[in-house]
Amino acid sequence: MRIFFVCSGNICRSPMAAEYARHRAAQAGLSHLIVDSAGTLGIVGAPASEYAVQVLRENGLDLTSHRSRGVRKNDMTDSDLVLVMEHRHMAELEHRFPRREGSVYLLRAFDHGPDPASGAPDLDDPIQQPLDDYRARFAEIRTAVDHLVIHLRNSR
Repeated sequence: MRIFFVCSGNICRSPMAAEYARHRAAQAGLSHLIVDSAGTLGIVGAPASEYAVQVLRENGLDLTSHRSRGVRKNDMTDSDLVLVMEHRHMAELEHRFPRREGSVYLLRAFDHGPDPASGAPDLDDPIQQPLDDYRARFAEIRTAVDHLVIHLRNSR
């Protein structure tokens, strides 16, 4: 199963979510999961933001080798589950890839449990914000991904 996280630049939210999801999937024995990320802006080769790297390091994870990239057609066709950070990402992907089959959800649809809920809020972009904003976004990511892993484990 392939899970794909999408944000704007692929330098803050989606790489943090993907790295944490890899970590949690390994802990949960979900070795069959392939986790990747990209951004709608098409930025290629940029490292993760300094604060994203720092927040993940504080949580025992390493984001130093991450390099940004844009969403490609095969990302959408090959992924079983696409998780976006904002409503506008969902709208853009639906516009660019109208024949997409499979599930596209806001990541925060998993805020309250292992079943995706409607009416989920955006996960705000911390870019150019203080370190504490990155910590707050990672806390939101952690909650949603923890519930996502339960969802994936239950649906095996």
